[in-house]
Order: sequence, then C-alpha cells, then structure tokens
Amino acid sequence: MQNPNSYKRIVIKVGSAVLAKPNGSLNHAILSAISEDIAWLIKKNHEVLVVSSGAIALGRKRIKLSNAPTLSESQAMAAHGQIELMSAWKKNLNKFSIPIGQLLLTPRDTELKISSDNAKQTISKLLEVGCLPIINENDSTATDEIKFGDNDLLAAKVAKLVKADLLIMLSRIDGLHASEEDVKKNKHGSLIKEVKKITPKIKKMAGKASDMGKGGMISKIEAAEICLKNKCAMVITSGSNKKPIRGLSTRAKSTWFIK
Repeated sequence: MQNPNSYKRIVIKVGSAVLAKPNGSLNHAILSAISEDIAWLIKKNHEVLVVSSGAIALGRKRIKLSNAPTLSESQAMAAHGQIELMSAWKKNLNKFSIPIGQLLLTPRDTELKISSDNAKQTISKLLEVGCLPIINENDSTATDEIKFGDNDLLAAKVAKLVKADLLIMLSRIDGLHASEEDVKKNKHGSLIKEVKKITPKIKKMAGKASDMGKGGMISKIEAAEICLKNKCAMVITSGSNKKPIRGLSTRAKSTWFIK
C-alpha cells in the first residue's frame, strides 16, 4: 500500500455523491472528516489543492426541478449550489484556520496557454500565502463536465497543470472492481489494488456513471490515464471512510494507479 506522505503536491478530488445526499442536503460528517484530513496534510507541509464537485447536487435542495434536468436547469442549480458548496468548505476549514480561494475553471482553461498560465499563477500565489485553492468546473457557462465527468477529468488536468505528484479521488466506492456486477453484489475480493498501465481490459471494468455524480468509474479511468502519462500517481478510495486520506497508508480498500 502507498502512503500519501510520500508525495509533496497533492490534488484531492471530492465527488458530488460524496458531499451531497440524494435530497440535495450536505453530508456534514463526511465534509468534516475530509477537512480534518486536509488540515493534517497541510500541517505536514504538503501542498494541497481541492477539486470539489457538488454545486449541482446541492442546488437541488432549494431549486425544485425535474429528476432529469435539462442542461440549462443543471446550470441554474450549479449557480445556486456553488454558493452553498463554498460556504460549507469555508465553515469546515475555518475550524483549522485554513483560508480558501475559489477558482472556477473548465477543462479547456487548463489547455489554452493564456488561461492556463493565469490559472497556474493564481494557484501558485494562493499556495504561497497559505490559502487552499478550491477548484470547481464553471458549470454555469461550460457544459462538458455536466454531461460527463463530474470533475474527474478536470481534476486530472489540474494535476497535470500544477505538476502534482498525487491525485486522490474520493468517491462513493472504494476503488476499481473487476466488474460493475461485483460492486452491486458487494464482492470485496474483486477490488483491484494496483494498476500500472491502463489497458483495454482495465477500461472494460468501468461501469456506468452514477445519478448524483455523472462520472462513475469510466471517467476515473480516463483521469488515471492522464495522470500516468504525466508522472502523477492516482488513488481511488471511498470518501465516506472515517479518515479518508490519513487512512490510505493502512487501508486495503483502495485502488492505486502508479508506475
């Protein structure tokens, strides 16, 4: 098992279905545990960035729309839910005297030279002054991650942009299983503990995206492919664990993508 203490610059991606309950309310216990682990990393002099989904999921609570919202409805929920999301992060990280800075990006922003340079400069300055960057996809104007990804691909591209050493994916499930059917049947023995190369066989193991988070395992495998190509390790583990990050070095239930 790998140890997050072995890495200097760490991107933590938190999925929608981790932070938000199906009714659109925030899962306070989980966010509290994640925030405590972030504080632990920072205290150990790691550079930490957060890519947080959840704006659309939290926006469902007060903006009542259909169970299958249109693109414009999702964007409206994102505009409202983003305020709720950042307020929740601020409240929890204030307990550890960690100030935060918000960045709204699109995957394209990480690829275009001018916008990517600006993003890198902002992130560098935030880290320099001890301010935790919290990044989300700009769902109110962009569409790609709403349709597919739940910020998985954005997180990988951010990790590439800032030359991170490790991307931690906090998800609903504890890692990559041999098949989606194994996940449904709770077959823990089918968990793949380490992946060194993304092969067609690995890609076939990914199932469908979830309802709350549209990424699922499919986009996480694509994210891992981006990371491995850029010398960045990646790990998938459950965000609902008591110590989701601190426990990685001793927890058997996780999947590491590492060369």
